[in-house]
Amino acid sequence: MTRFGIHSTTQLEGLAGDAQEAALARTQRIRHRALGVAFTLVALAYAVRLGDLQILESEAHRARQVAQSAEWESLPAVRGRILDRHGRVLAAPDTRYQAFLAVNELRVDRAEAIETVAAVVPVASERRSAIAEATGGWSLVASDVSDEERVRLQRTIGQGIYFESRSAREYPRSMGRRLIGAMGSDGKGGTGLEADLDFWLVGEPGRAEVRLDGHRNAYRPPGGQVIDAVPGHDVVLTLDAELQRIAENELARALAKTGASGGDIVLLDPRTGEILALASERTDGAVDQISGLSDPYEPGSTLKPFLLASLLSEGVVDLDEIVDVEDGRLRIGSRVITDVYGYDTLSVRRVISKSSNVGAAKLSARLTPAVQHRYLRDFGFGMRTQLEYLSESPGRLSRPESWTSLSPASLAMGYEISATSLQLALAYGAIANGGVLMRPSLVREIRDPSGRMVRRFDPTPVRRVISEEVAAAVRGVLEEVVRDGTGTLASMARFAVAGKTGTARLAVNGRYAPGRHRASFVGFAPADDPRLVILTRLEDPQGEVYYGGAIAAPTSQATLKAALAADGVQVDPRLVVSDARPRPWSGAAAGTPEGAVIFASSGTGAAGTADGIDTSRGVVALPDLAGLSARAAAARLHALGLRVEWRGQGSVAGQSPAPGSELLRGETVVLR
Repeated sequence: MTRFGIHSTTQLEGLAGDAQEAALARTQRIRHRALGVAFTLVALAYAVRLGDLQILESEAHRARQVAQSAEWESLPAVRGRILDRHGRVLAAPDTRYQAFLAVNELRVDRAEAIETVAAVVPVASERRSAIAEATGGWSLVASDVSDEERVRLQRTIGQGIYFESRSAREYPRSMGRRLIGAMGSDGKGGTGLEADLDFWLVGEPGRAEVRLDGHRNAYRPPGGQVIDAVPGHDVVLTLDAELQRIAENELARALAKTGASGGDIVLLDPRTGEILALASERTDGAVDQISGLSDPYEPGSTLKPFLLASLLSEGVVDLDEIVDVEDGRLRIGSRVITDVYGYDTLSVRRVISKSSNVGAAKLSARLTPAVQHRYLRDFGFGMRTQLEYLSESPGRLSRPESWTSLSPASLAMGYEISATSLQLALAYGAIANGGVLMRPSLVREIRDPSGRMVRRFDPTPVRRVISEEVAAAVRGVLEEVVRDGTGTLASMARFAVAGKTGTARLAVNGRYAPGRHRASFVGFAPADDPRLVILTRLEDPQGEVYYGGAIAAPTSQATLKAALAADGVQVDPRLVVSDARPRPWSGAAAGTPEGAVIFASSGTGAAGTADGIDTSRGVVALPDLAGLSARAAAARLHALGLRVEWRGQGSVAGQSPAPGSELLRGETVVLR
């Protein structure tokens, strides 16, 4: 017997030839059948497995393949716009491109291609060198290409230039850039309102499904999933773009004229706390800081109305009560307090309007430190204004426990306390608003991409600080000086604006520096029913004229006049005065006392005026004489019926009173 019918070689050797061949043939057939069965079984196994892969596990493997080759491409969201209160665009989305040259694909010489690009957009020298040395690939040639420039370059160069888009920002108006801020390199808000409002502006990015081929090149497959990006919201500010432009221009003009190192102009609505304009400038290069919010300072005499409000609220003074002001000189301990002008006695109301330091110091003794501190605190000093956006300083107001015996008098004169321009403007706004302090606002509403309002920021009262009766009395004191004709400036604007000037010594390294000052003016209009608060601060003005009444008040006045004349600015018609009488300047020079001032006149271009003279009233509008020779300036003033006092050398470098002031003919102008 043979095993499995297969004969071994030994067995076959004993067989005859025919039998041996038959045995070999049978053995081969058996082997062929076995191999056929084996191959068939393997093929069936492969077929079963293939069917399993193709039918039963197809979805799982297809999902695995997609997972290995599919990715998501981010679709950036269109950033929302920043608008002013009238819908004028302050910041808007923009698309910019990076341009690349594929040096091996160019149909022109690469040097020629570089010059072609340079004729449209700037090309840095290091990029020129990199492209000249490139052996292949893409080389960056420009990184800030507009859509118009992209089209132009594409048509000019053609093959070999490629572009990658990136989200950018456009600021169609130049004003308010410190407030608005800028985008960061990561496409998010970097500074200013761009950063603080990023939550509303940024939107929600979308994404698109892409596939990767064997070379890892991405492409969008037909029918691939796309999730659209959601654009950001639009933010409507309380700012008026035109008022902001005017404030910035007038501030720049004042800084150039006075040599001041910086300053602020603030315009706000006292009824709502809405900031209409906030211009801040510093010459130290801190472009991202807004000094009106971040730089507190000693307010000087502009703080005296709050002393009066405290005294009246506590019922410890009467406006007509007479105060002995010691001929303008008072010693308290080792300190001597002085006034610019010495008076024997002044009424309480005239202590404020004449800005008597002696009178303010004596009146402050009628308040306990705790009460004096409470009123200053209630007016918002020593704490942040709750603006919510942008960084602001709380200023400084020490607790009464740390006061010295001189602190009440110092605080009454606006020292030993620091406040930001916004804090001070809001505090005056409380007086203008019948005694109610308002929370400031810079954002008016939020709108979704379709323009539908999704959030409105309504005016928010903080607290009632003083009664309506006390507020009206303080406003009356700030107006009274005008009726008496003792204002520090001649009336010349078309606005009725009551306010207070201030001049404070400037502290440097903890000590008051000789000859360095801070000039300021804060006021509101109309004087009898305020709808607007204006603050002007000029830091460290150079020259002999540095008083708030001489330089800060005229800047405020110029700002209001420009606002009235500007197109698209809604100014309450009651700010315009048609029958106000002139307020002759008192004739003082640089020593002009600080006091309450008002600007009011019948306007310009009235009948009976010619060459700066109102012949019906004998009033002269003082021209700007800066740069003229002494003889030419004197001749011009004499022609206007004015007298001249010369105190300078060479050409005119300054004059008192300020240009634009209205004087009666026969009065004296001091030239330097």
